[in-house]
Parts: sequence; structure tokens; C-alpha cells
Amino acid sequence: MTKIFTTTDWDELWQESEENSKVSSQSKGFETIESAKIPDVCNLYDYWAVLRNSLSLYIHQEELIDDLVLIRDNLDDSRFGLSFFISGKVKMERHGLTDETDESVGKYYSECNCDLKETEWWKAGEKYLRIYLEIEPQEFFQSFGEEELEQIPIYLRQAVIDGKVQPYYQQGEITQQMWTVLSKILQCPYQGLMKRMYLESQAMELITLHFQQFQEQDIHYHSFPGKNLSDVDRIYQAKEILLRNLENPPSLIELAREVGLNEFKLKRGFRQVFGTPAFKYLHDYRLEKARQLLALGEMKVEEVASSVGFDSRSYFALAFRKKFGLNPKQYFQNC
Repeated sequence: MTKIFTTTDWDELWQESEENSKVSSQSKGFETIESAKIPDVCNLYDYWAVLRNSLSLYIHQEELIDDLVLIRDNLDDSRFGLSFFISGKVKMERHGLTDETDESVGKYYSECNCDLKETEWWKAGEKYLRIYLEIEPQEFFQSFGEEELEQIPIYLRQAVIDGKVQPYYQQGEITQQMWTVLSKILQCPYQGLMKRMYLESQAMELITLHFQQFQEQDIHYHSFPGKNLSDVDRIYQAKEILLRNLENPPSLIELAREVGLNEFKLKRGFRQVFGTPAFKYLHDYRLEKARQLLALGEMKVEEVASSVGFDSRSYFALAFRKKFGLNPKQYFQNC
């Protein structure tokens, strides 16, 4: 059964759950923790930390009892942020800005929502975990000089310099360095002031790594002149399609057709750009994502295997052991 809520419906349901003692909330210093059991809808846990006036950290965990469609129709603020998907997959549409997009494990996005109406599709039974950094750009970057501001994405630069807030959405890949930082955030060993300082340092590192990825993409697009740009872009597009469809990737012929290249040019181009055949790249990516998820310790081995596209647990164990020298269960226990 699929439940459909507007933002108003959800707010009313939340208020009713609070009145019936289904929601617990506690705040201490810079931290707020909420947990809730919404009858017949979901169980969720939220952690919110104000790290400085212009930077907040939000950790959201949720498990749906039924499929859910959430229509956000009364947003009243413009928010900049980075959202990292640790587990689970949500389909979203930001009306007037993006078509339906899959927000899934191994991906992150940068955004300015600008009060856009959104529709979200959530699946029952999946465990969702994401880490979100909210940034107030004018205050966050107020000490930056003009030359330094040239090195940040244009959508942020416009907000800082002249206050122009434009809707924006872009997905990126969670790199190995990002996974390491995310793991540190989830396993923070400190309390009180030390915890706040530690989490702020990790949040700043994530923002730095995001800007690094932005700069590398910018360099890439300026490195291929004229007639070569289109084919290279199509190769990168093919890679994105593969990584968006870990559970059910297209065949090479279907992939070539989707990006507008012939099969030979796609095979040769993919190897030239990424140094490996397309499906070897996908196989290695799946195993690396699996290793990172096991290291985080938030999912069981079979859940990890399924989330990265392995239907057979025995084949997953064999491939994992071949690449990393341990079977998945041993690696999970060691971590």
C-alpha cells in the first residue's frame, strides 16, 4: 500500500504523534536528537548539530513501513546544502528544475532548493541513512577575498557577491576520501566541545572535497577542445548511467544507444578515458562501494550485496574475497 502525504499532511501527522508520545526530542548545547515511531508509516531518527552560525550538520535515518509519496508543496526558505547518501534509494523530482532522479548509495548532491515544489518516492523496507550539511553562504564565505571566491561554484558565488539565489541541483560521486570522513562523523568518539570541534572539522573537509571535485570537473571540461568535447562528454554520461543503475545496468549496446555512440566507439573511448572496460569499471565500483558500506557498519552483508547490485551472495563473497583478501563477513567483523 502506498501512502501519499503533502507537507501539511505530514506536519499534522507529526503533531498528532507528538501528542500521543510517539516522538521524543532532547536538546543539549549545540545538539538536538529526535526519534519517532509514526504509526503505520515509519520509524526515524534525526540528529541536528549547529556547528557554527553558518554551518549545520544533519543525520537522518528512516525505515518505511509502507511505500510513501511525499509532496513538498509549502517550502518557505531557500537552503544551500550537500547531501550524502549512505544507504537506501529515493526517487525525487524537483519540479521545474530536474526530472525524476535517483538519490542512492554512493552519490551526493549539492543544491539550492529555492522553495521549489518536490515529489519524493520512498520504498518500504529499505533503511535510509543520509548526512546533510546546510550552509548559509553569505556568512560562511564573508571572509573570502575576490580571488578565492572565483574558486567556488558559480551558484554559491552569485549568492555571496550579489545575493542572487537561483535554484540549483548537481549530483556527484562520494569519493574514497569522502567515505572516510563520513565514517568519522558517524563514529565520532568525543562529547561536548570536543565533539563540536571534531564534527566541524569533518564538515569542512567534506566541503573542501566537494569543491575539489567541482574544480576537477571544470578542468576536465576545459581540457577537451572543440570537436572532441562531445564524445568525451558522452563517455562520462555512459559512466554516470552505469553508476546510477548498479542493480540493473543496461547492456553495452543499450548504453551506447542511450548516449548516442556506436558500440565500438563507446568501448574504445571508455577504456581510453577510465583505463578499463566499462563493465570492469562497474564491477570494481560495486565492490569498492560494498567495502565502504561494510566499513560503516550500518548494513548487514546481504543488504550491502543487494544495494550495490549483486543478486548472488555467494558470487558477491567470491568477488569480494578475490579483490580484498577477506570475505565480506570477515571484513565487516574486522571493521
